[in-house]
Amino acid sequence: MLTAIALCTMALTGCVGVSSKELLALGSTVTPSKVDFVELSAYAGRAKTAYAAEAAIRAKYPSTVRVGSPGKTDALYFVERDDKAKSQYISIRGTANKKNIFEDIEIRVRQDLDIDIPVHSGFDATARAIYDDMKPYLKPNYKTFITGHSLGGAIAALLAIYMVEDDYDVVKVVTFGQPKFTTSAGVERLGFLTITRVVDENDIVPMLPPTTVFNRIHGSYQHIGPEVILLEGPRYVFLPEHDADRISLGELSRSIGLADLADHHMDNYVNRLSTKATSAVAVSYNDREEYVALKKKPASN
Repeated sequence: MLTAIALCTMALTGCVGVSSKELLALGSTVTPSKVDFVELSAYAGRAKTAYAAEAAIRAKYPSTVRVGSPGKTDALYFVERDDKAKSQYISIRGTANKKNIFEDIEIRVRQDLDIDIPVHSGFDATARAIYDDMKPYLKPNYKTFITGHSLGGAIAALLAIYMVEDDYDVVKVVTFGQPKFTTSAGVERLGFLTITRVVDENDIVPMLPPTTVFNRIHGSYQHIGPEVILLEGPRYVFLPEHDADRISLGELSRSIGLADLADHHMDNYVNRLSTKATSAVAVSYNDREEYVALKKKPASN
């Protein structure tokens, strides 16, 4: 299924690219940041568990009050609620089957009239169905935390926007391998969204939909929020503002051979985060590029 995503991406982006000089200009210093990898690991555990059966979800997270899968979308989510702490967690499953794949590669943009931003039509339809299904189990005055992987990450971000518009107290959104869900026009109006995107160094899905898909009214697809790039071992890159358009195109045209679809799996994210929970080393984006290139070279004799 992920192979289909890669082929669609390559076909749509063609040979457009960004020069190595421009890529190097994106970041030559380490940006000071306080990335809590223990906290990110906790979110990753929830995102991974969203792929499990309902019994397994409830066994791992006993405060779960709802496991739902709206019939028309074939998506799945679960809601945990702590009435004593007045908090609630929402976790959404990512790509799990062929139907979800078609939602991933659907690239039409539509204006969501309720939140007044342009959105990926497939993600928006799924997110709306999930939101309607979970509303009876949510508490408006509870602190809300949302997470998801892949398609579930895009839905998590959209749910956060809907909930903020409905006056829910959305504290944080953490996504893993999340594709883009809005355009440059939408990003300009989403400064209120508290989101952290976690991506693996060679995960191809965050490049979707490709930036070459341009809408004359809404602009091109674009990411929002700071990005944590997971490298091998304790290394990582933190980007407070991520120029997704230029980086995505640069990665595809310059190093598509380095991308590994296995890096998109949630198990990979969990493993990468666990190595950084006790010791993490921040590097610049430029150093990350050099590291990726070196990692693929065969060992010398």
